[in-house]
Amino acid sequence: MTRRPRIDLRAEDGFTIVELLTAMVIGAIVLFATLTVLDTTISLTTRVNTRVDTLQRGRNAMDLMIRDLRSQNCVNVLTNAATGATSMDDSLIGGSATSVTFYTDLGDGSTPPTRRTLTFSPTAKTIVETIVKPALQAGAWNFTTGATTTRTLLTDVVQDGATPVFSFYAFDGSTPRTPTVALSSPLSAADEARTVRISIAFKVQRTGGTATSPGATLLQDDVYRRAADPNDADPSPECSS
Repeated sequence: MTRRPRIDLRAEDGFTIVELLTAMVIGAIVLFATLTVLDTTISLTTRVNTRVDTLQRGRNAMDLMIRDLRSQNCVNVLTNAATGATSMDDSLIGGSATSVTFYTDLGDGSTPPTRRTLTFSPTAKTIVETIVKPALQAGAWNFTTGATTTRTLLTDVVQDGATPVFSFYAFDGSTPRTPTVALSSPLSAADEARTVRISIAFKVQRTGGTATSPGATLLQDDVYRRAADPNDADPSPECSS
């Protein structure tokens, strides 16, 4: 008769309570470290994506504003339809901390100039451009009967602290002259003629965020009026047609 071998359970290897607790602690530490790395990675990815989005939207809007402001041009404007009176208006015709109005010509001469107003709304958190295309009358441009269109250049935009979105500067009295004299806002008619540099500054935030939210991007740039000659005895910007 064949005898079955006896199994001695006492000879089997296993974990002690101390070893099991040690393994659980190490596993928990590794799991916690993995989750921390994953959470950090997701947070950084979100922040990078937000920064890329705000920078791209802000840069596109800034480029459009800079292009328009650099194309300022003086315009022969109809001032009285009844008499046919006209005047050569300066290219800059209004400015404040939240808006700037000017004439610009982006065409090749075959299209009329336009009157444009860039407006920052702290309530709506937008920068909107209003464009007026005039009608030609008595050899001058009539903007009162022109067609008006608007377009939103940027959303989710806020002011950078106390810094105005639009700031205006005139030449100082040094040699060579530099446009460092800050002008009061809103601009007076005299200061409109003196304005040489227009500074733009704003912050673009993520949708639903705030100016201090992660990913908020500050953009700043300057525009120099092309008709201003610092070597002129009277270095105020001059009309150019």
